[in-house]
Amino acid sequence: MGLVTAGLTAGRNALISYQGALQVVGNNIANSGNVNYARQSAQLSTVMGTRIGPGLKPGAGVAITSLKRNVDDALDNRLRASVGDLQSAVAEKQAVSQVEVLFNDLTGTGISSQLTAFFNSMSDVQNAPDDLAIRSVAIANGQALTRTLRSTRGDLIEISLGLNDEIERIVADADRVASEIAELNTQIVSVEAGGNGKANALRDRRDGLLRELSETFDVQVREQPGGAINVYVGSEPLIQFGASRGLTTEKELDGTFERVTVRFADSNATINVAGGMIEGIIKARDQQAIGQVAKLDQLAAGIIAEVNAVHADGQGLRSFTSVTASNVVDDPTAALNSLDAGLQNAPTNGSFYITVTDQATGSPVAYRIEVDLDGQGTDTTLEDVVAAIDTDVAGVNATITADNRLNLTSDAGFSFSFGHDGQEFRADTSKLLSALGINTFFEGSGADDIAVRQELLADSSLLAAASENRTGDGINAGRLAALTREQSDVLGGATILEFYNAISNDVAAGGAAASNTLEAADVITSALEQQRQSVSGVSLDEEAIDLMKFERAFQGAARYIGSVDTMLQEMLGLIR
Repeated sequence: MGLVTAGLTAGRNALISYQGALQVVGNNIANSGNVNYARQSAQLSTVMGTRIGPGLKPGAGVAITSLKRNVDDALDNRLRASVGDLQSAVAEKQAVSQVEVLFNDLTGTGISSQLTAFFNSMSDVQNAPDDLAIRSVAIANGQALTRTLRSTRGDLIEISLGLNDEIERIVADADRVASEIAELNTQIVSVEAGGNGKANALRDRRDGLLRELSETFDVQVREQPGGAINVYVGSEPLIQFGASRGLTTEKELDGTFERVTVRFADSNATINVAGGMIEGIIKARDQQAIGQVAKLDQLAAGIIAEVNAVHADGQGLRSFTSVTASNVVDDPTAALNSLDAGLQNAPTNGSFYITVTDQATGSPVAYRIEVDLDGQGTDTTLEDVVAAIDTDVAGVNATITADNRLNLTSDAGFSFSFGHDGQEFRADTSKLLSALGINTFFEGSGADDIAVRQELLADSSLLAAASENRTGDGINAGRLAALTREQSDVLGGATILEFYNAISNDVAAGGAAASNTLEAADVITSALEQQRQSVSGVSLDEEAIDLMKFERAFQGAARYIGSVDTMLQEMLGLIR
């Protein structure tokens, strides 16, 4: 009977084991579409049996001793890093694409087209300086250029704010994921404690969350002896056993720009973000959105400075009887080229001309006003300019407004103009007129506030197309048109068009670099994904083979038990 019992035991063990192996195969097949699932394998081992003769122990069948979870931790770590690089490139490319749209002048209404239209219209004014309609077109083109600069800058700011909102959303999701991983740590340790086997389903879930977290930023994972994992971000611990430090964001002002930074919730310490969507968004925000705002402001400042410097030296179809500077001097008693004066484009040592005309006789009288800004002795202040004009210039009164701007008003029967002495062109070598905003085309300091002077919008005859105050004189308009070929100190020695093209090319290069990085990261990630699938993925063909093998083994065990039962019945028959 011992042999019969041993035989039944071996058969029973086989039935149970192959039934379990079939269940493992079924579970693998069921999870073939689960990207976070790691294929399991039933580990079968021989069971020790009773002796059937001297030195003979054939065993008591087979048993499932463990369920192997087919993973390669080193490969998974590499894959997580690659996924982070890929998501960083994807996020950067998507963000940069928003900026590229602003500088791709496909509709003919962008900055490039507006610059060309504005300076070309000055050439038209040069050819017909007395035509008010042509003058109005030039002024309208200038106004269109200022609107485009302001709107483009505003769009860049909106993009940066939208990227800030995206960072906040992503970090909130990452904080939830980190909390779930910490909770799973606790559950896995509890299930696996006391040698109860691996909590494979919980580990699959945790690995999926780790992958999701790696899409946010680069993470390093270290498994601990009890089954829990510690997760590090930027070399700082984020998750330790069952506790997450938490993730949060904080808005910071950098001048006029708002930036969202990522921080640990428990200490408010800034996280050194690398990899993942956060890195890509931050790079696009800082380099392409906010970064181009500063360049756009510089471009606008260069346009304002260069156009105003030439325009201030010209004359319109009529002279002034009153004009107020558009720029404020912070301290009228400070040297005009000092920081205390607060002028964006500081004047230099030189002089300018005021030519006063008796409207009754048409006779002009020119006055040269010296501007001493050589840094030696007492340099010229706004109060000094007012005093010099009031003392030396007959027929014109100079005052300082309540908000510290220069005002010039002629006596009754007189008018005045700049940039000539009644006979020939006389340049403002001090650049004081353009620095103060007198007889200028534009006002403002950058792309956020650039605008055409209201006086020009109201009266196109004030467009300073002439350089010698003569009928049919369009020389100064020609000088304005030629500014596209003139180097600008404000623009670092580049011309206006060269500087804008550099901005546009930088945006295009950023987009191309993001595309190349994305393509490379996608290739690497795809290769690592294939490697992971070869280790952890479910192959339905292989599972079908295992299914047939275990099914036949189960059937064999069942027939074996049937044979043992027949033997048992025959033995019982002999006893009867």
